[in-house]
Order: sequence, then structure tokens, then C-alpha cells
Amino acid sequence: MRISITRRTAVAALTALSLGAAVSLPATAEAEPVELIVQYSQPQIFDGVFEALKQEFEAQNPDVTVTFRGAQKNYGDNVQALLRDAVVGDMPHVNYLGLSFVPTVADRNLAVDLAPLMERDGETFEENGWSDSLQSVGRFEGRQLALPFAISMSLTYYNADLVRQVGGDPDNMPTDWDGIIELAGKIDALGPDYAGMYLPYAASWYGAWYFQGALFSNGGEMMQPGAGKVALTDDPAWQTAMGLYDRMSEEGGMMAVGDQAQRQQFIAGRMGFVIDSISRLFNFEQSIGDRFELRTSNHPMGVASGRLPTGGNVAMITTAAEQDPAVLDAAWRWVKFSTGPVGTTEVIKLVGYTPVNTLALEDPKLLKGYFDTRPNHKTAVEQISLVRGWFQFPGENSLKIDTVIGEHLESVVDNSLTPEEALASLEEEINRLLP
Repeated sequence: MRISITRRTAVAALTALSLGAAVSLPATAEAEPVELIVQYSQPQIFDGVFEALKQEFEAQNPDVTVTFRGAQKNYGDNVQALLRDAVVGDMPHVNYLGLSFVPTVADRNLAVDLAPLMERDGETFEENGWSDSLQSVGRFEGRQLALPFAISMSLTYYNADLVRQVGGDPDNMPTDWDGIIELAGKIDALGPDYAGMYLPYAASWYGAWYFQGALFSNGGEMMQPGAGKVALTDDPAWQTAMGLYDRMSEEGGMMAVGDQAQRQQFIAGRMGFVIDSISRLFNFEQSIGDRFELRTSNHPMGVASGRLPTGGNVAMITTAAEQDPAVLDAAWRWVKFSTGPVGTTEVIKLVGYTPVNTLALEDPKLLKGYFDTRPNHKTAVEQISLVRGWFQFPGENSLKIDTVIGEHLESVVDNSLTPEEALASLEEEINRLLP
């Protein structure tokens, strides 16, 4: 993304003391375009949002021209590109970073602390609509390195027609894994053209992130605090979570086929449940239309203290912007706009996700009252109190570990490995990759 900003240099009147008279010079304005490069990912989700923000931002800032650098496919590709760009000195000035990678850029000192910029404005994050909990998703070791842009969590999408068909009550859905799997099994038994449920598990589609939902909802931790290694085979929560994938496959009718095929079967009305990100809401609604009654309910829980991982992305300013004060100022203006009330509203209304700016919820022209008429979306808002951070393993191999987790989940779903075999293999692989 490029933003061109015209710098205006005011020419002060010079006082000629020796003549006792003021010498007036004609006012001049020298245009010095500033190029601000911004990178985001997942164009299939965010292209429309950023185009809308571009139009609104330029309407409010006629001296600014916004253009876009080609979007990366996913958060992993985005951070890898950012790290490569840092080596060759070609970082974007603003990056919409996958939430789990904030420690990655922090460890390499690639992000600007936003707190001094807010202080320079004579304002606070709170009065601009970012509560402490919202700030915390972009904070690392006391530095405010980013602000939330599109924050997601998983919930349960279900075909209310199929639920009724097998004797379930769409108005009183199960809140635990056992209940969801049982209903899914009944739907799977309707015939060979039906499938019970789907929870993304593939290494290529954030399987490790969705696994955190299975683990955290059962009170588990990806890695015990202060531990240098993992001990998965002796961890009851890991045993339960890995066992869920076997149960979803064997009891709940989850198929061992590709991600897009799974979602298409749900859209076609031949699958009971999809446990997926709130970011999928609008896509599901538009694709399903009136084919069946689409509803949402809370993500299934295994224990009363269960939590859910936060996903999505945050807006950061890279240290490349610090090379020119005008570029840094342009970056800050854009970040505040895109993560502020207007940006939050565009993300919510065009894609889904959850609100990341409280001022939007107070403005009737933006989001006040919006969720009252959208119960499917309101489910995610009601789950905000359950969210916790997206865990990323320490060290240079964090992305590789995520891939390895997804590969082991694939093996459980396709029955190549038992849950016990998968845990033993995964423990060995993770410990090998940890620093």
C-alpha cells in the first residue's frame, strides 16, 4: 500500500529589524510526495475492506493517495515476507500482522512503539476507543507494538434444518463437545451424501490454531509456563484434545478430505456443523442464502474454565517508517483510522470478526444496535470474555511446529495414527524443534 502525502512548508514573515519594517515573502507550497507502503494478507477476505477504507480515508484526507502492495496469501507468508524484506531493507511501513507473530517482530525490533505517538498527539488509547484488553493483543513486554484490526474466534455454525431432522432443538444447542459430536453422528447417519461435522485440522489451513480451541476449551496449555520442553503424552488435556479429532472422525462423521470440499458440503446443506472462525460468517451467509436456516452457537467447551484462542491480525508500523518523520506521521494517521471506529465498522459489516474499538459500539451511525438484529454475529460478541492469546512456540521453528501439529492432526483424522501414537510422535517432533 502506498500513501502519497503533500508536505506543506509555511514561509514565515521575516522581520527586518535594521529597517524597522516587515519584509513579506509570497507564500509557497512545495509538494513532496511521501510513499507509505502497507502490506496485508488474505485478499479473499480483506480486499473489499481495504478498498472501502481507501475510499473513506481519501475522502477525509484529500491530500492522501492510497495504493496497495500485493496481498500475501496468509499470515505465515506475510511474516516470512516481512522478515525477508527486513534483511534487504525493503520492509513495508505498515503491516497487518497475524496476531501470533507479534513476539516475532518484537524480538527482531521491527515494530515501532505506538505509545509515544499517542502521547505526541496529547491523547490516550482509551479515549480513542481501545480498552486495555484490546491494547493487550498488540502489546509485548511493555511496548504497544500494534493495535487490533480484525480479531477472530471460533464458534459453531450449524444447519438448523438438519438439527431438527435428527431430533435436536436449534434453540437449545449442546454447549459441550459430547453433545455436538452426538448430534453430528446422527446427521452423518442420514445417508452417504451427508457428513456430521468439520473442524479445520489441515497443516495448510491453520490446523494448529483451531487445535488450540480444542485444547484451551478443555483447560489445557500448549506449553507449560516456564517449561523448556513439552510432555504431551502425560498431559490429560492434550490427550482429550487429540482424542477429539479421532472422535469427530469416528463418531461425528468428519471426513478426511480437503478444507474447501468440507465447507462446500456444509454450504450445500449436507453437513450438520462447522466449527470455524467468525471471519467465515458473511461468506457462509452469502453462499447459503435461503438454502437452509444457518445459525451459530458457542464454541463447544470441555470444562467450565475453558477458553478460546484469539486469532486475526493487528496493524503495526515497522521501523522502516522512522527513516522519515513525514512517513511515520502518515503511517500513524492510517493505523489510527483503519483500527479505529470507522475501520472496525467496515471489518464487522463487510467480513465479520469482533469489534476492536469501543467507540464504534457507542455510535448509532456505526455499530450501536447493529448486533441486536444479527444473532449469528452476536454469538462471537458474547464469547469475548472467553478469549485468550494465540500461542506461538518460542524459537526460530515456531511456524514449523504449527505445520507439524497440523500434519499430526491429519494423520489422526485419516486413521494413519491413533491419538496416542500421534501424541508420542508430536512430543518428539516439537521438542526437537524447540530452542
